[in-house]
Amino acid sequence: MVVKPCRTSVHRYVIASSLALSCLWSTSVFATSCPVYQFSGVTALTQQQTRRQTELETRQANEQPERMTDSRASQLVLHEGLLQPQLEQFLRKEFAVETIDWRVSPHYQWPTNFTLKASNAEALLEQILAPYTFVVTMFANHAAIVSYRYEVAEAL
Repeated sequence: MVVKPCRTSVHRYVIASSLALSCLWSTSVFATSCPVYQFSGVTALTQQQTRRQTELETRQANEQPERMTDSRASQLVLHEGLLQPQLEQFLRKEFAVETIDWRVSPHYQWPTNFTLKASNAEALLEQILAPYTFVVTMFANHAAIVSYRYEVAEAL
């Protein structure tokens, strides 16, 4: 005669009852539905929003550096203001950089409107970076890292 321990039947009863209770007492009882999101198209923009957008685009166009090329030399016009957007635009335009990892403070300012002249884009970049002790590391996957330039003695 085979004796089954009482414990296995108790376990079966506990498991079956816990499954039944978990199905009856689900979280869906407390769930609420979210309101439907209404997407608005470009046509829904008011005249005021359109005017603000135009003003913003005009302001950004005025703040962007202009690059003029000559057969012998390159020049870059930098405007007074934040250095980061001007340098990023220069890197994207001249070096085909798509992703820029900015590891320096974004608060650096270019002091005044100024035209930099050099024989090529690399020399222009060096002229921009030298006063700030920055270095730009460019990679083959069209990425660049802008970081501080450390001397060997300082790095140790």
